[in-house]
Amino acid sequence: MRTIATFLAAAALAAGAPAAFACDGKADVEAAFTKQHQTPWRTETSGKSDTGIAQSQTFDYLPPDRMYRKVVSGDESVETIAVGKTAWTNVKGSWEEMKAELAHVVTTHMQSAVAPAKVSVEFKCLDTVTYEGKSYLGYQTVPETVEGKTLARTILLDPGTQRPAFNIIAAPDLSGEALLKEIYSYPPDIKIESPL
Repeated sequence: MRTIATFLAAAALAAGAPAAFACDGKADVEAAFTKQHQTPWRTETSGKSDTGIAQSQTFDYLPPDRMYRKVVSGDESVETIAVGKTAWTNVKGSWEEMKAELAHVVTTHMQSAVAPAKVSVEFKCLDTVTYEGKSYLGYQTVPETVEGKTLARTILLDPGTQRPAFNIIAAPDLSGEALLKEIYSYPPDIKIESPL
């Protein structure tokens, strides 16, 4: 039986623009993430750390080579900025340039996040899905049982822009607490510069 970590890795985001009647879920999801990667976007997640502390993360991406990340865990926060191959961190109110090895880890993540989207799993077209009071175009992987829970990855697209709005790993009907919930938004004023 696969662990939840293995499930997350296997369903790793691969990234569609749905057609009105014909649907190719895998292609639609890939097209949506390709469209996302052409503009600045924000990804927000929340949950609990390994020790049970409430934690939230915000990533701002400014293609082709800029990223801002803020992690809030309990009363502590850590900020990271990457521009090109250089990265900085702010742990206690003071920005410092990261050592080359750590900067490489950060910039590698950034490069993979803004790289052309490739979907490696199949998605079924769900048609219109109502979630948190709004209607979206829905796509979902085949549900799997992982550690006694039935889980599927559901991608919800804004029907107007056909860009991703949510990436959710949860029960196939989206009930209960999600194992992972990423919220995507597209603020037009994202700016990312060296903090020093």
